[in-house]
Amino acid sequence: MRVRHLQTHLVEQQLVNDGKLDTLRGLRIGIDAVFWLRSIQQLKDPFADALGGVPPGIFGFVDRELEGFRKYGITPVFVFQGIAPGPQHSMFVNRMEQQMETAWGYLARGQKSEAQKCFAVSTSRINGDFVYFIFHHLRQRGCEVLMAPYFAGAQLAHFAEQQVVNAVFGPPGLLLYTVPRVIIQIDLIQNPSFEWVDLKSVLNKWDINKEQFIDACMLAGTEYCLTYPYLNPNPSLATASTKFQFDNAIDVAKKAPLINWMQTFPSDEMKNDHIDGYCICKVLVQSSPVLHTSNAEVRPLGSTSFHNLNPSNGRGQPSQVPLDFHEIIGAKLPGSLYYLMVQGVISHKIPQAFARKEWIDKTQPLVDTMEFRNLLQDLNDYREKAINRLAPYLHASFQKQPIVCKAFWEQQPQGRHGNFQAQAEKAEQKVLMPDVNRRGLRWRITSEALEAEKQRQNDTRVDLKFCLKWHEHEFFGDGELYRGLSASGEPSFAKDRDSLSALVHFMLLEHLELIADDGGMTAIGAALKDTPKHLMEPCLIALELMKFGCLNGEPFEPTAQDKPFPQALNYPPRLPSGEVMPRQKSIYLLTRIMSLVPMRLKVDMWNADVIFDLAAFHAMVRILKRSLRQLTEASLASVLMKDMSQAKLLPAGFLCASPSSKDHMAPHGLMPTFMLPRACMGIVADFFLNYSGSPDQLHREMQAKFPCCQAPREDLQQAMVFWEEMRRCVDQMNEQGLGIEDVAEEMNAANEVLREMQKKLNFYPDTKILRGDETEKVKAFVSGSR
Repeated sequence: MRVRHLQTHLVEQQLVNDGKLDTLRGLRIGIDAVFWLRSIQQLKDPFADALGGVPPGIFGFVDRELEGFRKYGITPVFVFQGIAPGPQHSMFVNRMEQQMETAWGYLARGQKSEAQKCFAVSTSRINGDFVYFIFHHLRQRGCEVLMAPYFAGAQLAHFAEQQVVNAVFGPPGLLLYTVPRVIIQIDLIQNPSFEWVDLKSVLNKWDINKEQFIDACMLAGTEYCLTYPYLNPNPSLATASTKFQFDNAIDVAKKAPLINWMQTFPSDEMKNDHIDGYCICKVLVQSSPVLHTSNAEVRPLGSTSFHNLNPSNGRGQPSQVPLDFHEIIGAKLPGSLYYLMVQGVISHKIPQAFARKEWIDKTQPLVDTMEFRNLLQDLNDYREKAINRLAPYLHASFQKQPIVCKAFWEQQPQGRHGNFQAQAEKAEQKVLMPDVNRRGLRWRITSEALEAEKQRQNDTRVDLKFCLKWHEHEFFGDGELYRGLSASGEPSFAKDRDSLSALVHFMLLEHLELIADDGGMTAIGAALKDTPKHLMEPCLIALELMKFGCLNGEPFEPTAQDKPFPQALNYPPRLPSGEVMPRQKSIYLLTRIMSLVPMRLKVDMWNADVIFDLAAFHAMVRILKRSLRQLTEASLASVLMKDMSQAKLLPAGFLCASPSSKDHMAPHGLMPTFMLPRACMGIVADFFLNYSGSPDQLHREMQAKFPCCQAPREDLQQAMVFWEEMRRCVDQMNEQGLGIEDVAEEMNAANEVLREMQKKLNFYPDTKILRGDETEKVKAFVSGSR
């Protein structure tokens, strides 16, 4: 929990202690993972949101930190946040839209450094997707890592009290849980040292007790409660000497308990804005549920030897939680679901939807468009499928409760104090209603059949392509896998790792309608099955976007007439008649599709252009991939909830999306991971399509323009191969009567633009980049392209 100006005041009061890193040798340190990630300066990338994906080298930087822990004999125990009520106000989550418009304006004028500064203060590189990928990367590296059922801070406090860890590393707000000592900074690389604060020293210096300390922190303000109004200076009179001071909150807490100050507000409106937040914050500090180490049960933190704010008796019995505790935290979930969440089998979003009966998307995209909002609404169908996968294994009370979907524009900060309030919408809210009677296909995976298929395909890796090819073979041959698919009954699998992986892959393909409801083939699945392995995921994402009507060359639309895109961008360029140039539409389509192919990037901050259109496009890619990960997690969790002992089949990196050192397009994971690509390939493609220089200078200028790219020429060639693969899929689906003539025509027009530039610049894919499973059409295109 973050407390306004607490760390600053601790530094000013000389309450932050220094220590040599050798002091921690041999200790187990419980680490607030998100706080730790924010402390790694090398992970800063102002253009992260504009490029989509995650910054290059993040896994290398994380590995270097892990090596530092090993060097000093420190055992880190990483704890990630689980289910947590969202912030109650906008103090820490303001998107600073004006800053964003200014940033794009700077870019339009070529002022990159100024743009970077604006992006840096208005976006967060440590977002939910980033955290997800790091969680599974740490697991793959063999670290002790878990997702707390609720708050990471409360879980760390419990671990410290139970001596599971010797010390904790996190924000100074951990002192709210009355942890005796908190490490607030560790430097493992440049100046091996650490900084820490001692709660007893803080209380003695400020001459307050534990309860007064907690009251002072809440009066100062957290993400769950607003700053006490009389502590905020008048903005028009604020100076360096009159700005908010934490010691004023201490003085107020000393004079009277917090409850007394709740009666002194200038208006009922202001009182209502504040009092709920203080109550919620107090409950979260005292009673956040944690995974108790004694019996592996999730229940409120309660009283401990040093967390005993209101002991009921001298024996330290747990304090009572309020009767409306479930309204803050949500309903208690089955132990099996908590277990899967703690282990990272399923992220917190789906369990949170069941517990709180709402699915909220509060994250606003970097570029908000009508297309983004429409896709977000359309993806509710996939969320419903994920909910339905798990509902049969939950208590009847969860099966009968509707789950209300709310988007960020329905949860905007309202009023002068910035509290989040649901906006009244004329349109009817989307409700997800669990359907326990809607079952999927009865997949039966035997180890004998799986091994036979591996030999037939001469392939040892179970992935999407493997399963589509297997399904095709069984479908046309009326094989054992296909027979009885539509009959009633539960899926089954041989109790081994690859059989479990195959079952989850098939369930995902079924959810995405790449395999029909009756177990037959679909036009999309038939086209996708021939895509090369390394291009399978980009191709799947492109076809999914096409399915939702989001893959075309049309410019994006602003969400309202009174909220136009930044004027400095001149987006999109138009002819004198006011129409968008046809060539520009083709370039949009080409660069959007090519941007789905990941590039090989150096471990450096992106210091080239970013493109507004691609930033808007990758906002949609992000939410689509997130939904596909949730579908994958729900499918896996539904299998394991029938027999939790099968969780032992999962390797440490079963959902690890970190790219392989041998192939940047091949992840480590056993299951589909849907790593986010950056828009870099689309930016390089845009440079190529608009290049007006000499063909002889193209390669040199490309290297100079994009110094972060390891091999821009070869990667651009790979993107052109991917484009041709997409044309093959679209043509094949069109021939099978899928009714996508408009898409095919648009791709043909874009292809003419690409061919024109290839001929002009004598730039074609090289046969050396082809892989063994490339389609014959692509091989013919590459070999004959010159």
